[in-house]
Amino acid sequence: MEVKLKISSINYPTPLEACDVICDNIDLFIKLKNKKEYCVTIATIEWIIQNMDNGFLEPGAPNIIVSKLDAEIIENALNEYALEDAYWLRVFSLSYGDQIRE
Repeated sequence: MEVKLKISSINYPTPLEACDVICDNIDLFIKLKNKKEYCVTIATIEWIIQNMDNGFLEPGAPNIIVSKLDAEIIENALNEYALEDAYWLRVFSLSYGDQIRE
């Protein structure tokens, strides 16, 4: 059974206007309606390519990948990652010290 959780807020510590919408990444804080909060990194495809100096992306926090840093695209992506009891939001936020709780 798929549990659909709704996002209640997306906090942008860095305004999108300060980012290169085509080649950048940004950390976001997501709060769900069930009051759980997650931190995730959103990155553009071009940013990923630019940071593959050795032919691969160096280890680090996983990125939710989008075509450009656009509020609507980001919200749509986060809504997808919030499906199924926010499983993927929880997985992607593990690198920030969050723990998946049953």
